[in-house]
Amino acid sequence: MFVLPNEQIFAADTTTNLELGFKSTWLKNKLHFNTALFNIDWDDAQVSGATVNGQQPITTNAGKANAKGLEIATRAILSDDLSAYATYSYTQAELTENVAGLFGGGDIDALSGDRLPKSPENQFSFGMKYSIEVLDGKLLDVIYGFTAQSDVYSKIGNRESGESIAGYGLSNISASISDDDWAVTLYVDNLFDKYAFSSVRRDQGDIGLAIAPDGNSNGTAIMRNYGHYLVNPRKVGVKFTYNFEL
Repeated sequence: MFVLPNEQIFAADTTTNLELGFKSTWLKNKLHFNTALFNIDWDDAQVSGATVNGQQPITTNAGKANAKGLEIATRAILSDDLSAYATYSYTQAELTENVAGLFGGGDIDALSGDRLPKSPENQFSFGMKYSIEVLDGKLLDVIYGFTAQSDVYSKIGNRESGESIAGYGLSNISASISDDDWAVTLYVDNLFDKYAFSSVRRDQGDIGLAIAPDGNSNGTAIMRNYGHYLVNPRKVGVKFTYNFEL
């Protein structure tokens, strides 16, 4: 039995959220600009940990944490046919107290100031939409979108064989023709077929390469669960929708 009695349960977490921002329109409603500052205090933060025996992954509590940052969103009507939008966010997410025994006991601890996992510090998006009438009153919409994020940590503070997962950017594009009742859309997701890791499964301790020897859950000749998840490769598709009258 890998899981000890005290590792089988975890407490409910709570957050206290504060936000200050404003929304605005400019140039006769052709430009929208919104921004906000936020602060989130997280008590009994629920994070990924590991058992004392076998270093098996579990959900556990990591005391107090905090996330604060900035969000910006803007949208502009550039002409009768063309509009654009952009968003940006910065998030600093970290522990605010020390946590002992998070990764199975021993001398492996998480410390106040350690960055939280799975939270990119920077995120950005941009898009444009071109609309025009074609084919005797049908509407043609061409939409391009780009999303990007900076690196993320797989474990708190990248401790105990944690690793950084590099940031990446993805482009999507679509073109649709629509009438009052129907629409046909050709779309391409991940337009440039970006190859990138989206997350990691387990850690290198699962193949005997843990930074701390006590973190190895398998022998060096045994590869079980460690690996990486990938973002979806390029996807091309056609979608048809029809609105029925009831």
